Amino acid sequence: MPAFTTILFDLDDTLFDFSACWEKGMHQTIATHPLTADLDGKEMQEALRRHGDALWIDVIAQLYDFTQYRQLRLQRSLADFGRHIEPHQVDDFQRAYAAACMDAVQPDQTVQATIAKLAEQHTLGIVTNGPEDMAFIKLERLGLSSYFPKERVFISELIGFHKPDPRIYATAVQELQVQCERVLFVGDTWDADVAGAIDAGFSAVWINPRGKEPKSSHKPLAVIERLEQLLPLV
Repeated sequence: MPAFTTILFDLDDTLFDFSACWEKGMHQTIATHPLTADLDGKEMQEALRRHGDALWIDVIAQLYDFTQYRQLRLQRSLADFGRHIEPHQVDDFQRAYAAACMDAVQPDQTVQATIAKLAEQHTLGIVTNGPEDMAFIKLERLGLSSYFPKERVFISELIGFHKPDPRIYATAVQELQVQCERVLFVGDTWDADVAGAIDAGFSAVWINPRGKEPKSSHKPLAVIERLEQLLPLV
């Protein structure tokens, strides 16, 4: 029996390059949507990124839900260009972006093979900060749905707590009926996927392709650049 019976993964920028999909989806949406088509696309995308990053802190603190986050991100970005929009006008922009972003999500054979190999001896699950409406579409597009059934996908919007809140990890442990010391958590974000997971009693592997510096004294089991490098560790 392996030391770890259960491996939990972050989703975005762990199982696929979400940042690249976000860039592509937003670029296409800004260029074609009536609210933004006449604006400088690069400046608008930078505004969305800047306001999104600032608002994300408030989402984690549960000050805003994901609907409010999306509304405020676009409203504040357009305000930088002297434009005012009502919340309901955000919905059409968000639908266009979501479709473009999901179209950019493509399966990766190396990731699929790695997950298939890990699934032979481990229970696999996902703990992700994000909205319900996109998570399962991502998994389907990646060709990974069969390895991560819905009962093993823990989405912060549904649970009501966001990583690194200890309650989201505790929910996964309770639902999977596994001991914390038998869980390995794999992800790209230090606070949520390394420090938070270790504080919850898990071991952690940090996916860190850009060589970021740790933000605390937590000690992950390993630091890797690509998901397939996980195989010899477990």
